Amino acid sequence: MIVVVLLAFSGCATGGRAKATGEQAKATGEQANVPAEEAKAPKLVLRVNCAALEPYTDQAGNVWLADQQADPNKTWGAVGGMTVDRGELSIAGTDAPKVYQTERYSMEAYKFTVPNGKYTVRLHFAETYDGITAEGQRIFSVGINDQTVLKDFDPYKEAGGFQKPVVKTIEDVAVTGGEIVIKFMTNVQNPEINGIEILSK
Repeated sequence: MIVVVLLAFSGCATGGRAKATGEQAKATGEQANVPAEEAKAPKLVLRVNCAALEPYTDQAGNVWLADQQADPNKTWGAVGGMTVDRGELSIAGTDAPKVYQTERYSMEAYKFTVPNGKYTVRLHFAETYDGITAEGQRIFSVGINDQTVLKDFDPYKEAGGFQKPVVKTIEDVAVTGGEIVIKFMTNVQNPEINGIEILSK
């Protein structure tokens, strides 16, 4: 089951321990042996600054990649859409204000080739188009791997106004086919997105 968590912004590692199973689960003092390559498997961390032309390091030290279109020779990218850079907008309440100054809109999807496993996906939004002045003027839905995770989403309403960031965190995204596909479905106006984080569990 996918769990969606809302962060109405005041700012933005997981680890695991191998457990003994079968006979090793008995209180005999024996410990499970974990293969070195499994124990040292790196966590996947991918942050995309949608519509950005250059990488960006935020105030917390996180590196956000520049955006790119999907291509057979690339492991991730946007499917369609247009981009805009709104310049030095004042975006409060976040360690990554630059993420919300650029925007991809009217896209069909983002596709990411990833190892099978479980992921946390964070979707970053802010309404910065001056043609939107109230709730209900931009509404769209978002699906991940054919499951709707945001239904009739209104960035202006969810964030509480204009030029305010809001993050939707989708937990426990299970990948079995080597791909995360984030789809955007239009309702009112064009879908938009400012940033995406893909974090393996």
